[in-house]
Amino acid sequence: MIRPAQTGLACEIAVTSAVPAHDPSPCDRAPTGVQLARGRALAVALAGALLADPVQAASRAAAPSGQVIGLAQSISPAVVLAIVVTAVVVAGAGVGAFVLQRRAGKAVEEVRRLTSLFDVLAEGILVCTGMQVLVANTSICRQVGIGSDEVRDLMISSFIPDADVIDRLLSDRDVQLETQIYARDGRTVEVEVSARTIRYAGAPRRLLELRDIGERKQSAAQARPCAIMWIDLDRFKQMNDIHGHAVGDRILRVVAEKLKFELPAGTVVARFGGDEFVVLYENVQDALEARLIGQQLRRLLNRALDLGERQATVGASVGVAVYPDDATTADDLLKNADLALHSAKSGGRGKCRQYTDALGQARQRRMALSGQLRGAIDNGDIQAFFQPLVHTHDLHVCGFETLARWFHPEFGAVPPPEFVRLAEENGLIDPLTDLMLRYAVEAARQWPNDVRVSVNVSPIQLNGELVDRVRDIIKSSQLDPRRLELEVTEDVLIKDFEQTASMFARLRALGVQVAMDDFGAGFTSMGNLRRLNFERIKIDRIFTMDLPNHRRAAAIVRAMFVLARELKLDVTVEGVETQEQFAFLREQGCTEVQGFLFSQPKPLSAFADPASLRFDPVKLKLQQPPPATAALIAIAEHRSKRAS
Repeated sequence: MIRPAQTGLACEIAVTSAVPAHDPSPCDRAPTGVQLARGRALAVALAGALLADPVQAASRAAAPSGQVIGLAQSISPAVVLAIVVTAVVVAGAGVGAFVLQRRAGKAVEEVRRLTSLFDVLAEGILVCTGMQVLVANTSICRQVGIGSDEVRDLMISSFIPDADVIDRLLSDRDVQLETQIYARDGRTVEVEVSARTIRYAGAPRRLLELRDIGERKQSAAQARPCAIMWIDLDRFKQMNDIHGHAVGDRILRVVAEKLKFELPAGTVVARFGGDEFVVLYENVQDALEARLIGQQLRRLLNRALDLGERQATVGASVGVAVYPDDATTADDLLKNADLALHSAKSGGRGKCRQYTDALGQARQRRMALSGQLRGAIDNGDIQAFFQPLVHTHDLHVCGFETLARWFHPEFGAVPPPEFVRLAEENGLIDPLTDLMLRYAVEAARQWPNDVRVSVNVSPIQLNGELVDRVRDIIKSSQLDPRRLELEVTEDVLIKDFEQTASMFARLRALGVQVAMDDFGAGFTSMGNLRRLNFERIKIDRIFTMDLPNHRRAAAIVRAMFVLARELKLDVTVEGVETQEQFAFLREQGCTEVQGFLFSQPKPLSAFADPASLRFDPVKLKLQQPPPATAALIAIAEHRSKRAS
């Protein structure tokens, strides 16, 4: 028996050998009608052989070889090529049809599987293409009172009558809202609808999930109030670090036992995280009772704990949220109790706070500002305002402090401490500071060379990266580094002395000045004040506001001047608002002041005129300065030596 592969090879040899070598090329002769007919017959035969099974092909191949050779002798190579191409096309069409059939089968199976899954869900499910409903599961059919055989004839408006709601549900976005659907018997069903886009039957469709919330709202109205009390142990981490994990574990067990003993039987007490407990107190009468219980737990845990071999006072802060006054879902109730806890901790710890609408609004504001702060920095919505620093002797402007301002389209003017704190928490403080540095450098280039600019630096930025960025900005702007001053609040000086001292030294090597801002308002260390390399202290406004009539405030300010003079430091006094304050400070030897007496912070355009760099004592109703005192002379001599 001849195998199929051998048959094909024999045919090819027979066709090739059938053309005499001395004859003219077959391609030069036009095929006759008989040859074309034979060629078509051979094409059909070959195509059938390619698509038939091997047994049939073998049986055809068993035909007398003379017939094959005779047929091959009467056709040209062009006809043979056409035969092969036709066979390939026919075979490809067959394979394509097979693939399409398999894909269609898979799509049908996927639709059948999804439809079966929809029917076992408790939520109502609608799959729509435009307004047309393709699928409605058994749950939604039962809710509105229709049969499954009626679905194909329905539009989405058959379920949801509100046209505005339909427009929102059929948009390209993910949507969640509450609305009403109407049953055929006239009932109204309150539902929560979630809409999103899925692929169904090989094309994008809108999937609508409808949840009946009528029963939930009715149950909520009938439910008795309960309260979540979120407790945080204030000094647990400190005790754990000092005395070890064994003592920390003992503290947690003692706290749990105290809570269990103090609260009614059946009250749920759970430990959340390392040092936090959550109490679910059921059947409280009202929010007042919940707050009183929270206060009672706070007092209980602020007492000394008996740990056996020792006693320890850990303390606790408590946040309270009440159902249904403060939230109607478990997640929201926990979030609001946690928010109340953070309010208690920010108020000084050891306190109990209950959730209020103001806290909720503050959280929404905080979330909105956090999400938009990056765009505000990148788009330049954070603006730079400048407040002049004035020399007391001639009332010339000797510098400007650069202050960030954010005018939000919804919330208005956002206080700088608020968005600076958000920038620190969201990792945006470096871009914000860099933006202010660029604003300050650009402004300084428009003012005389004896006018400096100062920029506030966040405590968390005291590292080598800040020095590198300052160097790059100075280099690109070609600004004299002695005209740039960085203001750092004094509370950073006690956090990492070695790193702070190193950074100050590097800035000083660049020529950049460093000032200690808000001097006297925080945790000043005289040792750090002596050892750190900076040029200026800025006395906080809390000492200025009561001058000159407050005896203690006046004595403290005089002492600060003496200290600065002995350490050869320049002094700027902030918050000068009255002529009396200015006169007292100038009399005590103060050389530089800042405050609303001269100008509020303003945009750069307000100081474009050179005349704005000097203030008129007549307009300010200031007396002419007295002759220079010994203190003024000493400070002036020190400043000239340092400048040289």
